[in-house]
Amino acid sequence: MKKITLVILSILFCGMAFAKHKHKKKQQASGNIISVSIRHTACYGRCPNYTIEINKDGSVIYTGTRFVPDTGIFKKNIGIEKAMGIINQFNTYRVDTCKDIYRSRIADLPGLVVTVKYNDSTKMIRDANSGPDYLKQLADTIDDIGKKTDNGWTKIGVLK
Repeated sequence: MKKITLVILSILFCGMAFAKHKHKKKQQASGNIISVSIRHTACYGRCPNYTIEINKDGSVIYTGTRFVPDTGIFKKNIGIEKAMGIINQFNTYRVDTCKDIYRSRIADLPGLVVTVKYNDSTKMIRDANSGPDYLKQLADTIDDIGKKTDNGWTKIGVLK
């Protein structure tokens, strides 16, 4: 009986140690974010279609595709500190644990795609507006950065 108990306890201990190691590895990977972006997709009407990407070096790239005031590719710098503040929010909310797609029940809603680029992988979350509330909050934060209300934007390209 003692041997069986000892075997069961050792199996449980090994299982817990492995699970803890696996969780630690995933947590370390989330600290290697190099950029975050949101993309608002088209709908059946005139929904704005654009992408905003924030890089850890502080650069922000806005790509306006359709139904936006300015189409093309624009760039500005918000500073490393502000960019890392936003990226750290993605770490805090553990966006790496989100599903890859959240199904929307309304077909005509514009889509929201959240993309997180790591050193060695990319996490893309489709229909994020149907996902957890914090995804929408993060998207709103990035949208506020991407508003083209100031003169800090420089046009760096046109869309074909």
